[in-house]
Amino acid sequence: MHPNLARFIEHFEQEASLKGLYRNKLGKSELMFLTEVWGPAFQNNFYGLKAEYPLKDFKGGQRFVDFVYIKGGVRLLMEIDGYTTHARDISPGDFDDHLSRQNDLVLSGWLLLRFSSNQVEKRSYMCQRQIKQAIGHWFAIMQHGFTSDEANPWKLRKQLIIQLAMNTEGRIKPCEVAEAFKVSNSTAVVWLKRFASEGELIPSSNGKRVMYYTLPNFSKTKDNQPGNP
Repeated sequence: MHPNLARFIEHFEQEASLKGLYRNKLGKSELMFLTEVWGPAFQNNFYGLKAEYPLKDFKGGQRFVDFVYIKGGVRLLMEIDGYTTHARDISPGDFDDHLSRQNDLVLSGWLLLRFSSNQVEKRSYMCQRQIKQAIGHWFAIMQHGFTSDEANPWKLRKQLIIQLAMNTEGRIKPCEVAEAFKVSNSTAVVWLKRFASEGELIPSSNGKRVMYYTLPNFSKTKDNQPGNP
C-alpha cells in the first residue's frame, strides 16, 4: 500500500473514532476505489478528498456520502454502489427519498458521480477518466470560463442560492448558504448582500441585524400556482 494512502486511511479512522461515527472503517468497495481509481489517477495525492462525508439533506437530516473532493472551488461527490445497495432492498417511499436527496445535492451546487463496485474493479480507467473530466469541467467554469455568461461563477451561485431559498419557503440564512457551499459565514453574507443589492433578495432584520433574506416574488409565485385559491 502506498504511504500516502495508508496515511489517508489512518486519518479517516482516527477522525471517525473521535467523532463516534457508525462507520469508522472503509469497506471493500471504498478501499478498491482508493487503490484502483483515485490513487493511480492522481499519483496517490489524496489532498482535498474526504471519505464518509456528512451532508445535510433536503429534510434537514444528516446523510453520509462515500467520497467528496473539495479543492479550488471544485465540489464533487462520488458514490460507490453495490448491486443490492438501493432499489432492490428499500421501499418505494425510501426510494423516492433517495432520489430527492440526489436532486437536492445537485441543486445545492454539487457535481455527483456514481460508480458501481463492478466498474471500480473492472473498469477503473473509465472511472478515472470521468472523475478527471468532472474536475476539469469545474476548473473550466470557476477559473477560465468567465467570458461566457453561463459560466460566470456569480451567476451560478445566484441560481443555486435562489433554488435553495425556493426549497425553504422563499427564505435563506447566511448559515444555510455557508453549509451548502462549504464557505465561511462571512463569505456567505458577502454573497447575499451582493444579490440583495441586485434586487434578487430582500434582507429581513430584527432591528439590529439582518436575520435572513427572502425572494421578492416567492409568495406571489406560490399564490398563482394551479390549485391554490
